[in-house]
Amino acid sequence: AQIERAVARGQETAQDRLRGQSSLFNLLEPAQPGTPVRALELPEWPANERLAAEKELLGFYVTGHPLDPYRTLLATYSLTDTERLPTLPGRSVTRLGGIVAAVQQGFSKKTGKPYAILTLEDFHGSVQLLCLNDTVDQFRELFVPGKTLFVVGEVNAGEDRPKIFPVELYPLESAPARLTLQIHLRFRMTEVQPRQMRDLRELVAAHPGKVPVFLRFQRPDGAVVFVEVNDRFHVTPSLALQQGVEALFGTGVYHAKPNPELPERPRRRWEQAEPSGE
Repeated sequence: AQIERAVARGQETAQDRLRGQSSLFNLLEPAQPGTPVRALELPEWPANERLAAEKELLGFYVTGHPLDPYRTLLATYSLTDTERLPTLPGRSVTRLGGIVAAVQQGFSKKTGKPYAILTLEDFHGSVQLLCLNDTVDQFRELFVPGKTLFVVGEVNAGEDRPKIFPVELYPLESAPARLTLQIHLRFRMTEVQPRQMRDLRELVAAHPGKVPVFLRFQRPDGAVVFVEVNDRFHVTPSLALQQGVEALFGTGVYHAKPNPELPERPRRRWEQAEPSGE
């Protein structure tokens, strides 16, 4: 933030010397210290801005990763990642999450229809998402560098690096509400206080929804008791709900049971054609 001021000050000083600003009397006087330039007091960059600048300058992140706040979410709801993607059979459907690193859009020379190629990065590497035809119009608003997404799509393993043809794209933070079947809250009975359970009731009531909540209590003798809460306290899962539970009880209490089911693989044009009878 101070580079321009410092350079300008240095240029002024050099020009003064060239013009011979110092007189005979100046030479006889003791040198006076220059007026120090007061440092600008600026706030730290937000984490996302700092990380984006690191990636732009160096090509990699240094002080963290933009996906750090979503580590647990990715581990819970992803079915694979870019490191394991090459091991999947071709034309299989999978689900993984990441951050959009680059977007390339254009029109096909052959059909004249729009296309988009997204580069999606996770903690292990990157994969290209090839959006064609209807998927371009359906998901265009998500084609934004820096956007965190989940992609459900068909794996194209015919080249050196697998690619994905998306069937669904949605923001990463919406995954808990879309993909959670149940919420389990796991407690040790000797460590839970009545006040905490009252606070939990208020927290759960503040996130109403349709996903059932189960309380799992481990007794001192090792036995486990499950309690299904009244459906009046079913919830809409979210990062905010998870963070609220962890603020009350610490990490390791909140567990989401994800939905492993995926949409069917889309049929190709020739597979959709009616049989000719021959």
